[in-house]
Amino acid sequence: MASGLLKKKETKLVGPYSGKEKAPKFLSLVEEISPIVALDENNVVRFANASFKKEFRLGFANPVGKNLFKLIKLDSKEAGNLRENLHKALKTKLQNQEFKKGKKSYGYSIFRFKDSLAMILKDITENKKLEKKIATLHTQVLASQEEERSRLARELHDGVGQLILAAKLHFQAYQKSEKEHPESFGSGLGLIDKASQELREIYTNLQPSSLKELGLEAALSSLANQIFPIQKIKVKSEFRVPEKIPQEIQNQVFRILQEICANILKHSQANKVELRIFSEKDTLVVSAKDNGKGFKEKEARIRSTGYGLENIRRRTEDLNGTLFLETEPGKGTQYVLRIPLKKRSKEKV
Repeated sequence: MASGLLKKKETKLVGPYSGKEKAPKFLSLVEEISPIVALDENNVVRFANASFKKEFRLGFANPVGKNLFKLIKLDSKEAGNLRENLHKALKTKLQNQEFKKGKKSYGYSIFRFKDSLAMILKDITENKKLEKKIATLHTQVLASQEEERSRLARELHDGVGQLILAAKLHFQAYQKSEKEHPESFGSGLGLIDKASQELREIYTNLQPSSLKELGLEAALSSLANQIFPIQKIKVKSEFRVPEKIPQEIQNQVFRILQEICANILKHSQANKVELRIFSEKDTLVVSAKDNGKGFKEKEARIRSTGYGLENIRRRTEDLNGTLFLETEPGKGTQYVLRIPLKKRSKEKV
């Protein structure tokens, strides 16, 4: 009887002991992973793991009970953004946010944990540096593409010149002796047709003559009226481009709308398109809207078809502009670009 009681007591002791053995391992894991901090609704720290203390150099000081912003000491702009996101997180989960502290960049996500807010952070400084390098390379590639297009346009134009010269020689031969060169007139006309066709292709695809000679409005009108009616797409356009826009802006805006129009033709299945350009307080506003099938922007970026979107975004950023894209499946797509027209300072990268 006594031994039975003894065994029963031993059984009770074994269970709790094994449970307590697991707890330190879990807590140790939490301490070693990414920086984690838990806050109350007033941004006062309720818990901070070892990684958080190490990342923000808190040493052996206990951050619990102290305000987060006094601990991490951000500048006013970054602190304001973080404070606003913490307030938003009281109602909804926030992911993939960022703030800068000195030369470092941090990514973070915030979610509710019982009556607290939990924030998981990650040092993304190297990622941001890499993104900047990629953006710089992309800008250089686009600039090189423009230079290459101009060079090819000149070279191909010289080729067209040779066709015209050959046509001229045929006409001269026919004029000199119709009997000796009866086929020269037809050959000359064929060469002129070929040269004319080549010129149209060169100026449309490489260096649009309407953009260079008549300006942005004429080039865009030509672009819209040539491609959409062929596909039975009704296009409504309103172009009110201010005078004396720098050629760089004209080139980039033309290329951006060229890319947007190509996307509409290839993917949208739209039958109506609206294109608008106007100025608003030293800002050029470019709007393109279709009634097509729309798409999921995130998926489009992942697929190869999303590369056009990245081109549009990069060109807009090169002009210090902003791009607003509104789309979802079944509800069409709208692009709105805002490009400053005031003189832009060239930042060193």
